[in-house]
Amino acid sequence: MHKLPNRSIVMRYRLVAFMICLKWLLVIALIGTLCYSFFIKDRELIIIGIKLAAVAGIVFLIRVLYAPTCQCPLCRVPLLSGQSCSKSTKAKTFLGSYRLRIALEILFLNRFRCPYCNEPTEMKSRR
Repeated sequence: MHKLPNRSIVMRYRLVAFMICLKWLLVIALIGTLCYSFFIKDRELIIIGIKLAAVAGIVFLIRVLYAPTCQCPLCRVPLLSGQSCSKSTKAKTFLGSYRLRIALEILFLNRFRCPYCNEPTEMKSRR
């Protein structure tokens, strides 16, 4: 099982994984809030929905800035940013997303399996 080079990279992985999960939750809350507010015609809920969209946009920008630096230690492919590389045949998805699965593994299991080279990596630094 591979390990990451240092502690700051481990923290960067966790930050980007948290941003990916937060973005998914914000989008779900945004859709629910806007649908409900249009259904009952409440302007205050529409404003809350617009604020949720702004927060989701900020989270997306932070993720876009930090995600390319989170690379697999073996194959050096950015894991948490959009890549058009071919994935391993053993790679699994969660809700249709490879990134969401990796983010959830990082946050809850302290390890992840690269969808490109299919090698496990532990979320610990080498020293």
